[in-house]
Amino acid sequence: MLLILLLDLAVFSAVKGREIACDTVPDNGEVEITAEGVYTFICKSSNYTLIGASSARCKDGVLNIHHLPTCVRKTPRKTSVTARYKHFICEEEAIERRTAALIEVLKEAQCWEAGTCTIKDTSNKCNDGELIVQVQFHTLNTEAHKNIEEVTDAMKHKHKANRQKRFDPSDFEDGTTEDVDTSGCSAGYITNSDNTCSQCQAGTYASEDSISCLLCPIGEYQPSSGATSCIECEEGTTTESKGSEEQWECIGTCQLPGVVHKGVYKVDNEEQAAGASVPFGSKVILSCNDGYKFDDAANFEMSCENPASTFYNTCYKVTMLPDENIYQLQTETAYVTCSAETPHDIIGFHIVHENKFNVVAGGDREFEDGVAKQIFRVTSEKGAVGKIKCMADVMEDFFETSNDEITVALVDVSIKPAAGMIANVGEAVTITALVSYDDLIRAQFSWKKNGQTYRVFSDSQSTIENSQFFKSEVVFGSVRFDDQATYSVTVKVTDPNGNPGLVKEEHSALSVRGFIRHPSDDIGRTYIVYLEGHNVKLTCTYQGMGESDALLWVDEFNKVIHKEWQTSEEEEEKGVTTSIIQFKEWPEDVGADKLKCAVFNGADILVESQRVILISHGYEVKMGSDVHAAPGEDAQLECTASSPEDLEHPPTVTWYKKNIDGEDIFLEDGHHFITNNKLDGTILASTLTVSGADKDDAGEYYCKAQYDKPVYIEILAKASIELSLTGTECDVSQHEIENGRIVNESVDGGKIVYTVKCNPGYWLSKGSGNQLYCDDDGSPVYPQCERVIIKANIVKHNDEGHLLKVSYESNSWNGNGTLCDDGWDDRAADIICKQNGFLHGKAASLTANEEDFVLTELHCPCGEIETLEHCSAARYEESELPCLPEEAAGVRCYNEPLINRVTFLNARSTRKAYKLSMKIMVLKFGEPLGLRYLDSSSFTLTSSSDQSVELEIRKAIVKLQGDSVYAKLVARKPKGYKTPKSHCIQLAIEGPFQNQTFQQEYCFNK
Repeated sequence: MLLILLLDLAVFSAVKGREIACDTVPDNGEVEITAEGVYTFICKSSNYTLIGASSARCKDGVLNIHHLPTCVRKTPRKTSVTARYKHFICEEEAIERRTAALIEVLKEAQCWEAGTCTIKDTSNKCNDGELIVQVQFHTLNTEAHKNIEEVTDAMKHKHKANRQKRFDPSDFEDGTTEDVDTSGCSAGYITNSDNTCSQCQAGTYASEDSISCLLCPIGEYQPSSGATSCIECEEGTTTESKGSEEQWECIGTCQLPGVVHKGVYKVDNEEQAAGASVPFGSKVILSCNDGYKFDDAANFEMSCENPASTFYNTCYKVTMLPDENIYQLQTETAYVTCSAETPHDIIGFHIVHENKFNVVAGGDREFEDGVAKQIFRVTSEKGAVGKIKCMADVMEDFFETSNDEITVALVDVSIKPAAGMIANVGEAVTITALVSYDDLIRAQFSWKKNGQTYRVFSDSQSTIENSQFFKSEVVFGSVRFDDQATYSVTVKVTDPNGNPGLVKEEHSALSVRGFIRHPSDDIGRTYIVYLEGHNVKLTCTYQGMGESDALLWVDEFNKVIHKEWQTSEEEEEKGVTTSIIQFKEWPEDVGADKLKCAVFNGADILVESQRVILISHGYEVKMGSDVHAAPGEDAQLECTASSPEDLEHPPTVTWYKKNIDGEDIFLEDGHHFITNNKLDGTILASTLTVSGADKDDAGEYYCKAQYDKPVYIEILAKASIELSLTGTECDVSQHEIENGRIVNESVDGGKIVYTVKCNPGYWLSKGSGNQLYCDDDGSPVYPQCERVIIKANIVKHNDEGHLLKVSYESNSWNGNGTLCDDGWDDRAADIICKQNGFLHGKAASLTANEEDFVLTELHCPCGEIETLEHCSAARYEESELPCLPEEAAGVRCYNEPLINRVTFLNARSTRKAYKLSMKIMVLKFGEPLGLRYLDSSSFTLTSSSDQSVELEIRKAIVKLQGDSVYAKLVARKPKGYKTPKSHCIQLAIEGPFQNQTFQQEYCFNK
């Protein structure tokens, strides 16, 4: 652009420095010099017009004008004369004679001799006794045009006001008349509505074809009236507006550069061509194309103040790649490419940002094919987020920036502790995920524990170390062993609208160490009383030991004791170590509460320890003798707890019973188990009474003494008591109960009694009873179950269905009557209907005499059965729930699941039509279906005679009432249709399912 500007200035200087010698004469012109030394320029002939300055002064051999005037030949103007001859005989000789005569008259004009007018063309036309002759003139000036008008005026009659003249017929030998018309005013004039001509004023002009006077354009002027053109201003000058009259209105101009890159020039909102001249004082706008700018503006304003005014002619477009937001980790480098569309190379590029980034050029700037490019590396030491855009130094003091800006997020994503951590059981632990904070981004966290989705934690923005972060935490108030895992967090960084940016996963391993099992004995006690003669085995287990760590038993000074009594076991896969110490005698060198299980590292430094209390006392708990009791009697069991000292603080004795799985079941003191304790010196006697013992109470019992003072001690009895029941010598076998089963057990007079229920389809024999017991001889007495056969038939009851009649028969029972509908269902009803020749059946409740009920609660087994003989029922007289008369079992039997009932209420056959009214119901298994789907289009009517045709239904009225539809149809008989005396018609009605119709026939008999 700078080179172009200098070139333009050079051109301007050359124009400004042009000199014209004083002896220079215009072409086709002359120079007259006055006594005052004024040079006046004139044209040699009136056929020429002087264009430019009319005078000048000579100084030092040079005229004081920039442009030499010139004489330009005047442009000929057209003038036409038309003559009309009426009552003319259209002969060729006569036409030629009349044309020649008219020309001779027109040659009388003075311009003919002066040579300023010539005949250009002649034409004639003769039709229906009228000859029209037209002569076209070219006139070189206004005077010549006036001469032609004078001649034509002489030819006109004086009474014609519209410029037409009719000659006296006596003027012509053949007696014709003549009309002469001149059309169009001369150049510099315009024709008025009354066909008169008006002269154009100064500052305007009119060509031959103009219908109005035109303003002189910008850069031209006209001081004279009646001008046919305007005079151009001298080179380097122009007018400010159209219609200028005087030469002084031509003022200085600025010349715009001859080339504009990606834009246009505008003055007063009108485009100006490149290289155009604009007058002083003009505001010139460089309007850039879409996406292009100069000085970072789409429209750049400049002023024409003097010929040397500077005008910029280049629009630039600066772009940035990528054009989408950049999301990367803080440790990574973002690459941004700035480019500028420009016809020349630029000074350089910059990245505009908020001083959050380190930006360095990634190489030299390139310029090729009108595009300048440079790559930049964007980094951050601590993580940063900000907006950036490209800036191009296109020329000295002028910068252009990219239209768009992008977000660069170099995000610091971290997890603390990054290297994982080892925590002791019960310690408070926090795992934190951090993302550098900025308003331009959002962070989402999702946690996993060993690869499995973990519970959601609160995400927050908080200030950490004087910087803001997005933060999400996993917090353990008291860490446990099952918290040991690898915790991973997936961080999703997005823009504020949730559009994805960056996904990063971080991991932190949490290892938990501590005592899985605190030092204790085999039953988990940490306060152990050493009883003489008893073996004491203590165990502790630790998880999370290092390779060189050791788990040992020590005294209060952390000195290892009796290492020969200690053994160690390791589970390497689980990282678990177990240490066991087995006392073979009382350790006199260990204080009562000074024994510890401790962890030492490889440097024999104590890591962690747990204490166990071990004391020696002469406590003893003994059980009484075994007890035998009859069923239903109270059984008493004895237990004593003793101490070598008086029991100032007696123990609490609790009783336990082992179940069949060997588990110890605590016996809560209450109605069935009653505990009574009695203190006698150093002995506490405890009696357990089992009230009304039954066979479930038989088994193994023992007691436990709990001492609270001087220390808490739990002592179990060395043995147990066996409780057994007598009077159950009679063995009862479930398998020996034919067709029945035991459903309850009770004790009656010391004897166990079982309640028996027969299997489905079997009843207890009459007089058998339902109890199984042992007689006085110790032999079991079994109830008898016998097979009962149930049969059924149906009798017509009413329109709603059939009543079920049942009978039953066994070895000791028989009877017949009705069935109560308790348990009666569609499956059993379907069996009965099929048994009676129908295809389908549904259960129904009908009315019968109450005294006729003989059976109830009918149940049929699963699977395919054909009769009720496979079903079971209870005798009605044994039922706890009575039936009402209207609860008698019945059936509704069908051969079709869907039944269409059409009742014709009225039917007439007239000469032209059929008229039908009907009631329609559709039943599914006897239950009415809704008929809302029926409308006037649901019916088709067809004649079933020999003339079988579909009849046109002209009218259909459908009305829904309850479960029925009432329809009225009017069907028109086709033309020429002959109605037989006896005939039938077919009515088709749409069914409730797709592609389903019901057919109904109606016959007429006469």
